[in-house]
Amino acid sequence: MKPINQQTIIELIGLLKGVDKKTWVTVLSSAVGCLLLIVFVVFPAWIERPMLRKDIQSMENQIRQVQTLSQKRAGWEKDQKEFGSLIEKTQARVFTADDMGVFLGQVSKMASETRTEVQTSNPLNEKAVFVEPYNLKYQPSGYEFTVEGGYHDLGNFVSHLENHGKLLRIQSIKIVPSEKTPGRNIAELKLWAILKAPPPPPKPLKTAKAGSAKVKAKSAKK
Repeated sequence: MKPINQQTIIELIGLLKGVDKKTWVTVLSSAVGCLLLIVFVVFPAWIERPMLRKDIQSMENQIRQVQTLSQKRAGWEKDQKEFGSLIEKTQARVFTADDMGVFLGQVSKMASETRTEVQTSNPLNEKAVFVEPYNLKYQPSGYEFTVEGGYHDLGNFVSHLENHGKLLRIQSIKIVPSEKTPGRNIAELKLWAILKAPPPPPKPLKTAKAGSAKVKAKSAKK
């Protein structure tokens, strides 16, 4: 028998005709089985494999992100506690209306402790407003003081003001020698105290009763 590659087409056709039905059934069954295997096993696996790989990569990225966030969480919680404590301390230093009632007495006490003398104290005519939205929570209140004392005593007095427990800031200071008392100096200070802003006044409400009353009045005239 010749090899298949050496046989003619007629000889091949004759060879195929000589195959019995049982052999054809076996060949066709094998072909159908291979086709079903490709359609239902090989082809889905070939399509789903890249999708599965993509899902695995996405899951690995999410796991890495969670691990990174977990590592940073401790630092965030620490910063939150520190900033929260700083904000609370700062808010506690804001002047209230009651604090301003005793403020001038506190300044006089500091002057006495530093061997200086407060000659005058007046509210500043200057007005200042914080930018939004801080103007809704805080407002500055200015005072002008004239204080007499020795040069070092005045410096000690200014240091007491700067170390005040409340939010008090020196806007300007001017020191000149006293014309009346040799060895003494006159200091003019402008201070700003940071207060809690009062709550905004409620907006007037337009009630329907006023409108109905006007309508009734007009109808009564008619």
